[in-house]
Amino acid sequence: MIRRSALCFVLSVLFAAGVFAQTITVWDFKYGEAQAGGAQAPMKQIDALFMQKNPGVTVNHVSQPGEPQYYQIIQAAASANQGPDVAMFHPGAREYGFGDILVDLTPYVQDIKNQFTPASIAMVSMDGKLGAPIKVLPMTMQGFGIYYNKAYFKKAGLNPEQPPKTEAQFLAACAKLKAAGIVPVTVGQTYTIDFLIRCLVANAFGPNVAGLKDGSVKYTDPIFRKSIEFVKTLVDKGYLEKDGFSRPYFMDGINYYAAGNGAMFVGLLSDVGNWKAFSDKLGANNIGYFPTVNLPEAKYKDQQVAQGAGIGYGVMTWSQNQKAAIAYVKFYVSPEAAKIYASATGALSPNTTVGGSGSDYPALKTIQQYLKGALALDYLPMFYNGYEDDTNRLNDRLFVTGELTVDQYIDEYQKLITK
Repeated sequence: MIRRSALCFVLSVLFAAGVFAQTITVWDFKYGEAQAGGAQAPMKQIDALFMQKNPGVTVNHVSQPGEPQYYQIIQAAASANQGPDVAMFHPGAREYGFGDILVDLTPYVQDIKNQFTPASIAMVSMDGKLGAPIKVLPMTMQGFGIYYNKAYFKKAGLNPEQPPKTEAQFLAACAKLKAAGIVPVTVGQTYTIDFLIRCLVANAFGPNVAGLKDGSVKYTDPIFRKSIEFVKTLVDKGYLEKDGFSRPYFMDGINYYAAGNGAMFVGLLSDVGNWKAFSDKLGANNIGYFPTVNLPEAKYKDQQVAQGAGIGYGVMTWSQNQKAAIAYVKFYVSPEAAKIYASATGALSPNTTVGGSGSDYPALKTIQQYLKGALALDYLPMFYNGYEDDTNRLNDRLFVTGELTVDQYIDEYQKLITK
């Protein structure tokens, strides 16, 4: 007993001295968000809680720039076979493209896997296939929808409790808003067009969206063409704010709308540009939400486009502290940590055991109702990597300026998928 006590004492001294201490380095593109409602504050809180629960482990959290620089930095680390222990990824093509440098987490998540939505587990599994290796754990889920300012609707003579969800209603609402001197749709570069198209595609193809990947559904389908024509109409009529096409969506466009500029905004269900950010700035009872515009030709209606996962953490194969790194990643997606992150940022977690935000946000309740009936996954993360994403941004810009016709735009879209 004396020897055992002495050994314990020696171990405790060594542990306190840092002999057995570990430092795990974390890279991500969210930690630099130091503003109110940004990711840094809750991340610091989660890191501190993890270190408290894991004595001897220190978290070195490093902010990295956003896309496209972030994945270029990850690629450079992969080439050198060294870098962080943990790194953030967008689940989907971004994750799959770096699968060879990510630890297979499947054996370590059997105890928590059933807490997550099947869509989120599918998305973080390699190539989006359930049963394939899981290389990233999902922190958030993501989607897109249309937020609107009820006060501006009322000012323009519109019913603030009835969002313009049909094509005719939407065009009529935009006309009234413009006539009242109110910008109908606030814009952030061409991301606004991209996100709006993804909302429309949810209605066009519903549960068959995944067919765009295997070719059973084509962009040449008349309903997709109709969606593009609708967006073109919004551009031509000036309902999409022209000046906004030179304004960065992240975070300038988001902050511009949150400051009370414009009636509608194609925003996210992520941890930025969301129900919480807009409700906190413009009033919780002043923000309305609807998921898409129902075109008469669409096969489905009111479909909430959603990604199984928005961002997540993975463990790098070169890490010398894989056990601690895996524990860190698992803790970040736990109900305890997810609630901290969601309450601070407004992010929606795919972990179904996470409680509410603790506040009464009507827009959130509306979103959750649409999510219950969601059939359409967001299609771009299924097969887009950085090249396709950058090329799509270029096509959007050429489309806005009229350098690409509707048919040419659709042709370029199809080429990106069938390359």
